[in-house]
Amino acid sequence: MLWYLCPALHCGLFPGPNVTFVLNNNLMTWTQAQSYCREHHTDLASVRNKAENKKVKELVPSGRDLWIGLFRDSWKWSDGSNSSFRYWLPGEPTVKNEPCVAANFNNSGKWENWNCDLKRAFICQREW
Repeated sequence: MLWYLCPALHCGLFPGPNVTFVLNNNLMTWTQAQSYCREHHTDLASVRNKAENKKVKELVPSGRDLWIGLFRDSWKWSDGSNSSFRYWLPGEPTVKNEPCVAANFNNSGKWENWNCDLKRAFICQREW
């Protein structure tokens, strides 16, 4: 695994076959994180299969929960693509007004939906 830390930007990189996941430890709302990822990379991370989930899991320190690109619009990714891969915590998603998704690394990176205004670290992706 290639791991690169850039302390000034508080990020790490993990390359995959056609996508690189970028960890950003700055705390932002989901919308702020999406804007940041779109400006500096491609978008918030889309985790479309078990292999990509494993890459993200290897990048993120245990005990963290952070924004990924999934949101409640029929549970689509930030880039507009459909989400067929599911990795929800038991009992999630809830029916509350929590349309944004965080990966919970206290629990193997499983997903939970949250209020988008909470500030969390996040994962971007860069397409190659």
